[in-house]
Amino acid sequence: MRSKSLTWTGVIVLIVGIALIFLRATAINIIVMVIGTMFLLAAAINLYFIFSSTRITVDENGRRLPRSGVSAGSVLTAIAAAALGLWMLLDPASLSSMVVYVLAGVLIIAGVYHICLLAFGFKPVSFPFTFYLLPILLAVAGIVVLIIGAATVKNYIVLITGIAMIAYSVCCFLEVAGASSYYKQKQITM
Repeated sequence: MRSKSLTWTGVIVLIVGIALIFLRATAINIIVMVIGTMFLLAAAINLYFIFSSTRITVDENGRRLPRSGVSAGSVLTAIAAAALGLWMLLDPASLSSMVVYVLAGVLIIAGVYHICLLAFGFKPVSFPFTFYLLPILLAVAGIVVLIIGAATVKNYIVLITGIAMIAYSVCCFLEVAGASSYYKQKQITM
């Protein structure tokens, strides 16, 4: 079962990585705009539920009275989310530096995830050190991007992330192939 999900993950990440390489010039703005749209949708849904929900209270005579479920904190949070979403939609370039750091963090997490998966996820399979090279490079790429900073890498982060996503998918395929080979030799099902 793990091999199927890892294979599908590899295929999806490969497609997204290739798309990022081809959309290199506009991808950061597209990512910011998609996130902005998600903030706007979340704010709209939140406001809908805030104003459509009613709570029932019981007075001292035992009568049930409807009471509005509106709180100032909930409304302010939804308005702030909507404002952030609009900002991201109307001026995505101003927030593109933030995306650089998010993508660098994703690279680090992806590398560490595959290192842990190789070390512990396919027990009793023991992978050779060469299988660890791509995940180590993913994590190192993320760390280098964080150290260098958004201003320096902003024009290249989408290309770096696209290549890293392709490397991530290669890791997935190699892990599945290596584990499948081991399990076939031992006649164990995954």
